[in-house]
Amino acid sequence: MKKILTTALFVAASLGSLSAAEPRILIVTDKDTFSGYMAAADNTAFLWRENEKSTVTRKQSQKTCTVYFIQPPEFTEAMDLYRSRNYKDAAEKFALCVEAYSKVKEVPGNPSVLAGFYQMECARRLEDLETLATLFATFAPENLLQEFHKVQYEMYGVIWDAVRTKSWSRLDTICRDEKWRNRKLPGNLRAQLAYCHGLALEGGNQPIKALNAYNNAFVADFSASEEITRKSATNCLRILLDHEDVKTTMGLYPTEDYSDDSNGAMLIKEGTALLKLWDKVLGAGEKVPVKYKEFLKFPPKGN
Repeated sequence: MKKILTTALFVAASLGSLSAAEPRILIVTDKDTFSGYMAAADNTAFLWRENEKSTVTRKQSQKTCTVYFIQPPEFTEAMDLYRSRNYKDAAEKFALCVEAYSKVKEVPGNPSVLAGFYQMECARRLEDLETLATLFATFAPENLLQEFHKVQYEMYGVIWDAVRTKSWSRLDTICRDEKWRNRKLPGNLRAQLAYCHGLALEGGNQPIKALNAYNNAFVADFSASEEITRKSATNCLRILLDHEDVKTTMGLYPTEDYSDDSNGAMLIKEGTALLKLWDKVLGAGEKVPVKYKEFLKFPPKGN
């Protein structure tokens, strides 16, 4: 079976830069290892040249070698933007990479397919779900190599599309299904699943149950999934502030009818604790919306 390894291979800058349309590659056979530039490919073989200026191309069967794509500088630039959470500009750079390296898109793990995946990731993180659906419809996932990428792609078409269409009952059923609930997922994907379940429960008029799902979302991966963490936390604060028991308790606070043991007071304590957690870790430097600081005006009278 052919072995084609990941495009995410980082190679020292001394190996040089590459042509915009011909990615630099390392080719490993049973007898030798050599580098070159991939000029074109189909799903069985590829053409490559020894250097950028060479007019001579050679044909290599994918069955007889292992190919390592060296990360193109354009892709590196896009990933730098992505890691700095500049998803809008990163998406534009990834789109250029998709087109620039489309001549080798038949090779598993190629720069075009990986750029296409991260283009979808940018749309997801921005929660631009219409763009995500459009990109998803034309993406060819068979050339992804990483299992994480494959599962994320699956989530686009099942879970995030249910969010896009506001199919809350269906999404609730999906999130409860053992296929997802008991599946071993990394923190980032687990956070997405919990967040989307929270949306489904809230959309289905089950706000208290949604609180638990949102809590699971920011606990699962608060350090890396910042946009999920912040949205989950603010959704929790909104649900708590809108709760009728909270409104009643806030109205009673100056009077003798107020009780620290009431359900409303307990929910206010949850909101206050969440605000403190926001300042410590959840907010990632962003300020909480001012309206949610209302919780701080109602400390327990017993303190």
